[in-house]
Amino acid sequence: MFLKKIAGIKAVGRFRTGGISGGEYGKYTLFYAGNGRGKTTLCAMLRSLQTGDATHLLKRRSFKAAIPQEVQLVLDTGHVKFSAGAWSAKAEDLHIFDQHFINANVHGGHEIAVDHRRNFYRVVVGPKGVALAEAIDALDAAATAKQAEITNEKKVLQQHVPKGMTLEAFLNLPADPAVDAKIATAEKALTAVEAAADIAARGKLKPVTVPSLPPTFEALMLAGLPEVSVAAAARVQAQLDAHDFHEDGEAWLAQGVPHIRGGKCPFCGSAVAGSPLITAYQGYFSDAYDAHKVALIALAEDLEAALGPAAGLKAEQGLKDAARDGAFWAPYLDPTFVAPAEPAGVADDIAALYAPALARMTAKLAAPLDGAVSTPAHQAALAGWDKTAAGLELANAAMAKANLDIDAVKAANAKADKVAAAATVAALAATRKRHTAPFAGLATAYDGTIKAKEKLVADKEAKKDELDAYDAQILGGYETDINAILTRFNAGFRLAKCGKNYVGKTPQSAYCLQFDGHDVDISKADGDEPSFDSTMSAGDKSTFALAFFLAQLDRDPNLAKKLVVFDDPFTSLDDFRREMTAKAIFRVGEKASQVLVFSHDKYFLDAVRQKLHGAPCVTMQISGSVGNSALEPWNIEREVKEGYLQDHMALVDYASGLTTDAKAMRTTMRPLLEKYIRYRFPNQLLDGVWLGEMLKIIRADPTHALTPQYKELDDINEYTAPFHHDPNTAFNADEVLAHAKRTLAIVGGC
Repeated sequence: MFLKKIAGIKAVGRFRTGGISGGEYGKYTLFYAGNGRGKTTLCAMLRSLQTGDATHLLKRRSFKAAIPQEVQLVLDTGHVKFSAGAWSAKAEDLHIFDQHFINANVHGGHEIAVDHRRNFYRVVVGPKGVALAEAIDALDAAATAKQAEITNEKKVLQQHVPKGMTLEAFLNLPADPAVDAKIATAEKALTAVEAAADIAARGKLKPVTVPSLPPTFEALMLAGLPEVSVAAAARVQAQLDAHDFHEDGEAWLAQGVPHIRGGKCPFCGSAVAGSPLITAYQGYFSDAYDAHKVALIALAEDLEAALGPAAGLKAEQGLKDAARDGAFWAPYLDPTFVAPAEPAGVADDIAALYAPALARMTAKLAAPLDGAVSTPAHQAALAGWDKTAAGLELANAAMAKANLDIDAVKAANAKADKVAAAATVAALAATRKRHTAPFAGLATAYDGTIKAKEKLVADKEAKKDELDAYDAQILGGYETDINAILTRFNAGFRLAKCGKNYVGKTPQSAYCLQFDGHDVDISKADGDEPSFDSTMSAGDKSTFALAFFLAQLDRDPNLAKKLVVFDDPFTSLDDFRREMTAKAIFRVGEKASQVLVFSHDKYFLDAVRQKLHGAPCVTMQISGSVGNSALEPWNIEREVKEGYLQDHMALVDYASGLTTDAKAMRTTMRPLLEKYIRYRFPNQLLDGVWLGEMLKIIRADPTHALTPQYKELDDINEYTAPFHHDPNTAFNADEVLAHAKRTLAIVGGC
């Protein structure tokens, strides 16, 4: 079917006398008209032609019309006329998308009623389907009863759920055989976080120096000087004995020998040359002997430092410090860590080793060339000290290992926080509670009840599958097609669970609208739960209806013979959906015989036109005069480039400094904003509503989309108002420029 032209229309709606001008229509014909001009009337006329039902026209008879109704159409098959309340012929090859289509088949604006679902479905399944539906109802009732049990058991379980956790999350906590050990570790970590300042300030454990004999002690105790003759040593010792000069005597002799000059004694001046005693002195007090004595004196000092009273006190204090620090760190370290014990006789053990060693040292210093052999007392002291030293070494090793753990505690503490550490303890405690009595038993019973209900639901679903088998291909196909269209339109919902039911014993469609995986039952009236009206915006409702209509077209094998009509398909849609609607109309036209588009939005019609890529397109408008509408050609290019866009471009040029006519811009800003608001909210504002009244509407509705821009709009309105009342009102060019930029910030483009 192809409509070449509406040749005449009289006494139908606003078309009283039906002024008609212009040539034949094209494959794409776009009709522009303001609200109330007659778009809906023309759709009713075409629906009447399709169905042959005259009431579509008769109930739209023009008020006070003295002439009879008449419509004359030129189709590709010839002329068709409506007169005397009847059509000369029907033309059924039509698809019409308008409010009538939506109200009859999709929704009534606020709800999807039974009649909508019956018209959507229109399939009779027979007795077997009724029996299956009854079985489904019985299973559903049993599942509902089981749900009541679940609710009661859930209330009992809820009393055991830790604060801040849902029952579902608590039930899903997996068992952990190592949970007790993990809790102990986590509690230590929490304790560490709570003492963060002390831990940061406290140093690590300091191992104790283990006292021991100087490494050269035993060798020097036994060392002599082979080069000093035994006879010389005996002669010197005899001389010291003869004069009872044991204390410092040897040192006195050693000091005097180097001072012999000219063979005379440095004390009395007597000749000593050739004296056997002097010869013995000179052999005895050699450089090697001096070095030997120096080594012994140094060893005596080393022995004092290593094992003297100060060393004992130092070791004892080191152990006290280690015990104190170990007690501090113990709560934060591995449970196997044992803090070093307070010292118990360590200083005494060191003194016990020092006493026999000192006795040997004294004897050696008195007779440097004699061997000071180890005494039984010394051997016993060494054996006792070995046990004490081994204990100290073990303590040092434990402290070295503990210091690694201390480093880990400090590092972890630097990154941790108290809330997270406490949360870890709480989470582990919850895991333990979940799998211990009494909750574990209650949870098992609860799981059994859920599974029983799930089985009932599964049985019900199995019956539903049998029922759905009758028309799975049809309903599934529609669901797939509609969802594909919704995806193209970037809709935030999907059609799901398409099926049927027999509420009222009459087949009707059953489906859900799905939002992010959450299903909304469209059969439920608006109330406390999500419903069709509460979850679907006006744009979503329009998109859903359009998607259903487009899916019908896609499944029509005879679409190439059909005329497709769209009446204001772009309603309450955002820019992206507007663009996709224009593209969808173009693609319908590629398959259909002809497409007619009616709209009050000239820019939407221009968006359709720009998609056609040279396809034949005719643009018409329904113009209006007092009490009458007429059809006439329409220059869409001129219309979309003048008015709003023209003012917008002029304001952009002025704001960017390309023009300087501030006087003209004073009276451009306010009309531009009025047009912007009308285009943004089509069908919501009458032609006679100006910016001041628009501001009242915005102010009265806190949820209005322009509420964030209200102050800016109010400032611009107040500033420009005087210039519209009196164009000669004085002005400041800088103020005009500032308000021009504020205007562009609202409408965009700057």
